Amino acid sequence: MSSGNLPRRLVAEALGTALLVATVVGSGIMADKLTNEVALTLLGNTLPTGAILVVLITIFGPISGAHFNPAVTLVFALRREIETNAALAYVAAQIAGGIAGTFLAHAMFELPILQVSATVRTGSGQWIAELFAAFGLVFTILAGLRSRPDSIPWLVGLYITAAYWFTASTSFANPAVAIARAFSNTFAGILGRVAARPTETSRTDEGRAMTVTIYHNPDCGTSRNTLAIIRQSGEEPEVVEYLKNPPSREKLVELIAAMGMTPRQLLREKGTPYAELGLGDPKWSDDEILDFMLAHPILINRPIVVTPLGTMLARPSEAVLDILPNPDIGPFTKEDGEVVIDASGKRVG
Repeated sequence: MSSGNLPRRLVAEALGTALLVATVVGSGIMADKLTNEVALTLLGNTLPTGAILVVLITIFGPISGAHFNPAVTLVFALRREIETNAALAYVAAQIAGGIAGTFLAHAMFELPILQVSATVRTGSGQWIAELFAAFGLVFTILAGLRSRPDSIPWLVGLYITAAYWFTASTSFANPAVAIARAFSNTFAGILGRVAARPTETSRTDEGRAMTVTIYHNPDCGTSRNTLAIIRQSGEEPEVVEYLKNPPSREKLVELIAAMGMTPRQLLREKGTPYAELGLGDPKWSDDEILDFMLAHPILINRPIVVTPLGTMLARPSEAVLDILPNPDIGPFTKEDGEVVIDASGKRVG
């Protein structure tokens, strides 16, 4: 399966998994910066991931077998092609390397190093997709070893490229990478619904549960609709009228990072001095855009909503349902008459 002593193999597994995850998370961040089209962002995330797998398996295969995946290691352990103790060490190295890769990607893009994903991906379809994708990956590897062992790097790279698109979960079929992605609140970040549920909520001085904060502009219809949805869910949020009480620079940076956005993506054009300040010019750096937002808070798009399940720019307003602790709010109609949830409780659109 591989050559070299165990420490050398473990270094290969940790380094390979770190480079893999850095590519997955980093390409997701870059793609998300370059386009607002989700399909194009996913494509920009998919192609580098498939490509780096070809490179890493080619390089590290002769050293450790280039598993980079606890599921693959388990299969080889069951086949008695790797010792049990070595397999356990492989898994630990893969997880540690994956988390290090996430932190590296954040550092490269000047994001907060330590994050927790707010992107919830769960449900029966997601689990079926992951199991099917993992089965397909293992089948590809074992069949390839029988027929074309020299083609394994390409077979795995192409399989994962395809699995990103034909499964319901943008599948990676890799527990170590899934754990690592849970430490990134960016496009590539993932978090299971169970893990996303808070174990406890923060409290105000009066002892009232405080689980939701909305950065609100009462003159904005989208913001008013979002606030109404939150209240109809049973939450009484902390309402921050950010035009009167703008967030500090540190808080604004924190919110932007938690949403997996860039400062430019949070800029509001309509009804703001965006055009007269020339903010469409790409010459402005992220720091300079933050300066403009702090000087003119109306440039901060709204509403930003923070809950135990994540942080988001709630546009359209019904998007906030995805991060509310209780999304079953019953019938709801926007101020303009648009039905969001009909009388039967079904979400429209």
